[in-house]
Amino acid sequence: MTSLRTIPVGAVVGCEIFQFFEHTGIYIGKGQIVELAGSGLVRSLSFQRFLANRSGAELIFATTPAGEIIGSEIAANRAIEQIYSYQQYDLLRNNCHRFTYACISGDSLPLTSFFDLKEALARYWRFTPNWLYTRRT
Repeated sequence: MTSLRTIPVGAVVGCEIFQFFEHTGIYIGKGQIVELAGSGLVRSLSFQRFLANRSGAELIFATTPAGEIIGSEIAANRAIEQIYSYQQYDLLRNNCHRFTYACISGDSLPLTSFFDLKEALARYWRFTPNWLYTRRT
């Protein structure tokens, strides 16, 4: 299990949705994740709420090849600035992965899937991140 103290702000956080899809957001500290919800609302919520009504108790974090969770204060600030705003949510064109990548990079790319997000992050960071799966209790 990963301690909150070891998760840097601006970390990419994900979880599985019924083992077929993934959902992502940005960790902003103090146990809070900012996500783009299916309603289009950008909101901050706890790890427990982030995992609620989804398939499991595992969180997914992007890490360096050395295994350190990647964080960015700039990404956290971009996410925080959007809390309580609305976007025109679209499952394929404007989803949580596009939101997450925009917080990291400042660019808005049409990312359809978690796979697309992983490829975009690898290009942006110029290395292929590993993905740490960890249980939260």
